[in-house]
Amino acid sequence: MGIEELFGGRDLGDVKKVVGFVMENSDDFQKVLNLVKGLPDDALAVIGKLPELLKAIGSGLAEAGEQAGKAAGALVGDDGEGGARKALAGSAGTMNAAKDRLHDAAGLLAGLAGELDKIPGIGDAAAKKLNDGSGQIGGVATEIESLAGNLQDLSGILATVGDALKGLGNKLTESGGSVQTLLG
Repeated sequence: MGIEELFGGRDLGDVKKVVGFVMENSDDFQKVLNLVKGLPDDALAVIGKLPELLKAIGSGLAEAGEQAGKAAGALVGDDGEGGARKALAGSAGTMNAAKDRLHDAAGLLAGLAGELDKIPGIGDAAAKKLNDGSGQIGGVATEIESLAGNLQDLSGILATVGDALKGLGNKLTESGGSVQTLLG
């Protein structure tokens, strides 16, 4: 029987490398052995459960990543322009259109008030009421414009949150996959 057969048919050069590595790092190996000797008896059982625990962690990270991705999709859609962001931006557009129509109506009332004011006797009172109504409609239009701006701002904030969630989801999924790959 040859010496290679004693080492399971391995090349003697590889065996020499391993022995050399162990000899060069014997102090470190001794530290590890001393550490293991000092562990309580049940510590090795806990260490034996680490692969199972790491698999569960990897799976949990991947699942959390998927859920974060779904949340991002609900906020901004797959293209970054959909979901709640799109609904808010659409609402802001509708409100801006309503604001424009209210301003137009206020202008028409103010114009009518100007014409009524020309009628002697009754024109003054009617013109004043129409001007007051026109001012109120203009005030509502301004408030709607402010609300539309707030909705547009909220849409932008949702876009930022959605992008962050999408990034978080990708990183969590990637981390979960890395942990699972580590364990085979």
